[in-house]
Amino acid sequence: MEITLKPMTREMHHRYFKEYENSPELFFDPSKCVPYVYDRDAVDRYVQRQIDLRRVPLAIMLGDEIVGEIVIKNIEDKKCATMGLCLKGAAYKDRGIGTQAERLAVQYVFYELDIPTLYADSIRPNTRSQHVLEKVGFTLTGEDEKFKYYRIDRPEG
Repeated sequence: MEITLKPMTREMHHRYFKEYENSPELFFDPSKCVPYVYDRDAVDRYVQRQIDLRRVPLAIMLGDEIVGEIVIKNIEDKKCATMGLCLKGAAYKDRGIGTQAERLAVQYVFYELDIPTLYADSIRPNTRSQHVLEKVGFTLTGEDEKFKYYRIDRPEG
């Protein structure tokens, strides 16, 4: 199973969100998780927000299938950025996809975007995300009542 990352286009976002499923672990209160319903206009607004905020959305590809999205945001050229990852449904979790995708994204940020420091955060209930971040090499730098905060730095030399 080889994972690749590709720049996410508007059309790819629509394909992705047509099959997206909400996951209770992404909510502070899992009981508030409701089924996701695709909305063309909402996806168009989401894509425009990525553009307006100068974010870099990357499709997580399993062959020709879009199985998730990584967004590089809060980009400060040559300094730092923040990464977020979301898989499109439970069928893609616990298969190593997130780990492979995060490793690729870290390399992309370090060597393609030439950004030496990458941050990530995870809501406290999402222990799966925290495990993956730590497995990839992120270090826990702090936490509050809602989030855990992580950082990874490009190796010197």
